[in-house]
Amino acid sequence: MTSFKKLFLLSSIFTFLLASVPVLADVDTTSSLRGSVNVSGATVLAEHTPTGITKATTAGTSGNFTLTFLPIGGPYEVSVSAPGYQSAQLGGIYLVLNETASIKITLARSDAEELVVTAAAGSVIVRTGTGTLLSRDQMDAIPTINRSIADFAKLDPRVSINSASSRYTEISVMGANNRFNDFSIDGVSFNDPFGLNANGFATMRNPISLDFVDQISIDITPYDVARGNNTGGSIAVVTKSGSNEFHGSAYYSERDESNVGEDTDGNDYPKFSEEIKTFTASGPIIKDRLFFFVGYEEFEKSNPALYGTIDSNAQNKAEYVTTAMADQIKNIASSRYGYDAGIINGASFPETHEEYTIKIDAVINDANRAILNYSKAESYYPRKYNGGATVFSNNYYAKPPVIERKSVTLYSDITDRLRTKLKFTQWSMDENDASIGDGLFPEVRINLGGDRVYLGGDRYRGANHIMVDEDILVFKADYDNDDNVLTFGIERTETDVYNLFIARYNGEIQFNSIEDFETGMWSYLRFHTPIAGNDQVGTAAADFSIEKNTIYAQNKWYANDDFTFTFGFRYDKVLTPDYPHLNPKFLERNGIGNNQRFDFDLIQPRVSFNYDATSMFGDRVVDATIRGGRGLFLGRIPRVWYGNAYSRSGGLTDYNRFRSYSDVIGPMPASSTADPHFFWLGPTSDYEVRSAWYGDAQGTDPSFEAPSSWRTNIALDLLTTKGYDFTVEYNRDQINAGVFYQDLGITQTGTLADGRGTYTGAGDFWLSNTSLGDTEAITFIMKKEWNDVKFMTAYTNMDASDVYALTSAQAESAYGYQQRWDGENMSANRSSFMVEHKFLATLDYTTQFIGDNDTRFSLVFVRKAGEPYSVVFDEPGYNSVTGNSRFYADYSLAYIPTGASDPNVSFTSAAVATAVMAHVNSTGLSGYKGSHVPKNAFNSPWYSRLDLRITQDIKVFGDTKLVVFLDMLNLLNMIDDESGIVREYSYNNSRQIIVDGVTSSGQFIISGVDPDDSLYIRNNDGQSAWNINLGFKYQF
Repeated sequence: MTSFKKLFLLSSIFTFLLASVPVLADVDTTSSLRGSVNVSGATVLAEHTPTGITKATTAGTSGNFTLTFLPIGGPYEVSVSAPGYQSAQLGGIYLVLNETASIKITLARSDAEELVVTAAAGSVIVRTGTGTLLSRDQMDAIPTINRSIADFAKLDPRVSINSASSRYTEISVMGANNRFNDFSIDGVSFNDPFGLNANGFATMRNPISLDFVDQISIDITPYDVARGNNTGGSIAVVTKSGSNEFHGSAYYSERDESNVGEDTDGNDYPKFSEEIKTFTASGPIIKDRLFFFVGYEEFEKSNPALYGTIDSNAQNKAEYVTTAMADQIKNIASSRYGYDAGIINGASFPETHEEYTIKIDAVINDANRAILNYSKAESYYPRKYNGGATVFSNNYYAKPPVIERKSVTLYSDITDRLRTKLKFTQWSMDENDASIGDGLFPEVRINLGGDRVYLGGDRYRGANHIMVDEDILVFKADYDNDDNVLTFGIERTETDVYNLFIARYNGEIQFNSIEDFETGMWSYLRFHTPIAGNDQVGTAAADFSIEKNTIYAQNKWYANDDFTFTFGFRYDKVLTPDYPHLNPKFLERNGIGNNQRFDFDLIQPRVSFNYDATSMFGDRVVDATIRGGRGLFLGRIPRVWYGNAYSRSGGLTDYNRFRSYSDVIGPMPASSTADPHFFWLGPTSDYEVRSAWYGDAQGTDPSFEAPSSWRTNIALDLLTTKGYDFTVEYNRDQINAGVFYQDLGITQTGTLADGRGTYTGAGDFWLSNTSLGDTEAITFIMKKEWNDVKFMTAYTNMDASDVYALTSAQAESAYGYQQRWDGENMSANRSSFMVEHKFLATLDYTTQFIGDNDTRFSLVFVRKAGEPYSVVFDEPGYNSVTGNSRFYADYSLAYIPTGASDPNVSFTSAAVATAVMAHVNSTGLSGYKGSHVPKNAFNSPWYSRLDLRITQDIKVFGDTKLVVFLDMLNLLNMIDDESGIVREYSYNNSRQIIVDGVTSSGQFIISGVDPDDSLYIRNNDGQSAWNINLGFKYQF
């Protein structure tokens, strides 16, 4: 990226000429201090006492002053002086991430005594938007075993955490897909670099060790125009920094199956072991000038063996397949095909994660300070893609991402009014997924009873390599113009993406019996071959670049002591310089090429305010604030959505499917006859690879833009004389541009009895936009402290709607796995991610039982409504009742009959009609008789959880101590084994009405009912059982 080097060099020279000092760097995420003094021109000096870092300025003509780009934390001591006046000092000020602290100081005449204040009296945070901030002390009080960011993000009542394990934990903010969040570490976005991880993070587990973190903020309406890249939540962490004192820690925990309760059937949790080791150290290299922080964490886990045959002792058993059958299949694979399938009972693989970080803070001189950051994370995460209990171990695959991040930032005080930030970041990810066993052997599926037995290489990992490299350059300036603080910034991001993903490169083959597997007589075959040659996989890779340019400007106007008004704009422009390959047949079919680049931009105006309304309330209120704002936010899209147009042009690969046996290809040969690897291209097959531009392709609407939304909040904060802190807040998100997938080749062929159409599709998937979707939330929060007791309770009521859930990375899957009634005629319905009701309460109590050693008890209680789900038809075969194979089966919204004589349906028997109507009339489906059930009309069961952390400090000598953590999660389940159970509908779908197709007149042929279809208990990671963990930390 030579253009970056030139741009960075020019920016560096510019800053050098302004500052007349060498260019170095500092931490990105900082804070600000705003103050007023009764003397214009007074000298203000703020000192960060742990490091001795000082910032100086002079008060303006109205006595106001602002200091920006300050390190978070504290304490800070502010000294103010002026000729003819005694100096004053204000101490004990602590700054928090991305917020401005406000202070007011009055200087006395020189004949009065010097004023010294040792606490941050009069220091308040000037907030406008919605969010939650957690300090290090608050983080230490939260019960956690996975040590996941999600355990902390859930402390915001507008945030919902699904119940999955760490790898699959989804953080939904305001009912949005977690892929629309932006997670940053020290100001650098650390999202999933390509878009395949369910948790939205770049790593398989936690994106950063919590022992490295100083503060976490969860922002929902970050109106500052310097903030972008999200239409969900903005979750930011700042890592610890060194100071003039040496500090360090060593953490260790170990757990196994004895630390997890029984499942709902009374079975012990399967065997596993887990170990975490974390080390940190910080201190001065040169006192007051140069500081360091280093951290290292290592995680190892032997995952539980959860699956097995019907006669095994597995937690999740097969319905039909016995151990003898599995052994027979394994022997056939070995003796006939020369393939080692591995084991089917008790499959378990080690999971590892290792990361380290280095941070150097440097005070160059009074006007310049710098920070260098370096971090690296390596993971090895084994998993199985295929569902069910009968998957042989060598069909599992591993995700081994390696992520590296480097940044250098310089903060410079050009004058005591003008301050700048110049930052350059490089980060990269390399992940080459592969099956545990022979990844090029065809994936075999044998259909036996109600089970599907899988062996061979995973069908999606035969050729699956992702590399992402990104360079980011940021320049930002703040100018304090007395009552106005002006901000200006420019950013440049260049990203190189390489995605080799050939689905079914190794082939997917199905057999209907063990005997068919032995003879090689398959019933289904699908494969994907590079046209340039089967060994030329690189020719099928998506290899493209993304360029993003940003400019923003803002004015924060301090109108008076009571009112602050901020207004500004942000402009983002995104371009992919490379064009996808043009598919001439796509152009011929649709009248537009599939080779459209991504080229979009958006101006995002934003306003916000903070008003001190204390005077509007009576004597019982000591502080009252009305705050709010409105702004337009452009979000990000997973880069895999960019990549679909580049990898699926129809001109690079032959992607074919045979739904029944074909003599053209012949049986799967024994290894003694021919190599079963890629046998459809081998000597026993007459298949010829089709020429380029044969079939479907994927493209992008030239007017497409990334998701954006108008976000609004209005809040009232009240603090009473008795110390009760109340907040009531209203939030609204209105979709400006959402993601919408189309099939340009969709054609209506008829109409069914309930009015929905029948369709055919071409598979020419088109990424476009919709303006439908809206979210509203009302939140109530109350906080109170009684000496050593801290209490908080909150409630949020939310209603969120969207069109596409977008739970898949592939365009065809995102399109197909969509609950729908009538083709692409879709309105916005309840979001699959929203939680309609959420109650939250925390209790934190500190006392001393052992001398002067602190004992701390922390409780977190969450009760929430379940995620929405849809009632759909249980459809036969692969296609929906509308006849379109692009609409996946079991995703057609169900029509609810009015009774046995409903003319729109045909019951297969009177008994079926009686059973179906009994179910309809006894459930919420009765409200939809004579029509279809809207998407996500119902909620999964409510869920309650109570977690406890007990922390015991044991002083060793001096300032060193041993800290013991006892975390007890899901205490309700420990008290009552019927409580704390997570019951969900798989994929937000319940196939309750069973159909066998439609009649010639379009009636639905209803053949049965399944009242609880897809409702299951989630416990793969012990979510429905109690969990305990004992951790030890040595601190100095």
